[in-house]
Amino acid sequence: MRSIVLVFVVAASLIAPRIAVAADINDIAGTWSGNWTPKGGVLDAMTIEARVEGGKVLGKFRTPVAMDFTRASYDPKTGAVSIEATDSKSGKTYKLTGKLTGNDIKGTILAGDVPGDVLLIKWTYVPR
Repeated sequence: MRSIVLVFVVAASLIAPRIAVAADINDIAGTWSGNWTPKGGVLDAMTIEARVEGGKVLGKFRTPVAMDFTRASYDPKTGAVSIEATDSKSGKTYKLTGKLTGNDIKGTILAGDVPGDVLLIKWTYVPR
């Protein structure tokens, strides 16, 4: 009997943390700032604002160029983030591919034909 109870307790402890940290599509919503480093280049600031409307991810880049997302997705089960935007002035496309973990999005970006690494951190400060 003790072994059955022990198995139940161990199984419950393994399942409970997964339930407690279950991801939601709304986890992508917010302002994310950080930087991207073009291959062979210099670190540059990047900020995006994302929101969820009707189950879809919408938003805009604030920096390095102000532009609306043309495509965006977030898979809460895997943390996969994919965002695309086009600079209307230069015609350059920006394609961010990464993974959301906690308050970080880490991944890569292709700005035109220049690849780079990206790290964005979610703003968590809420003024009172």
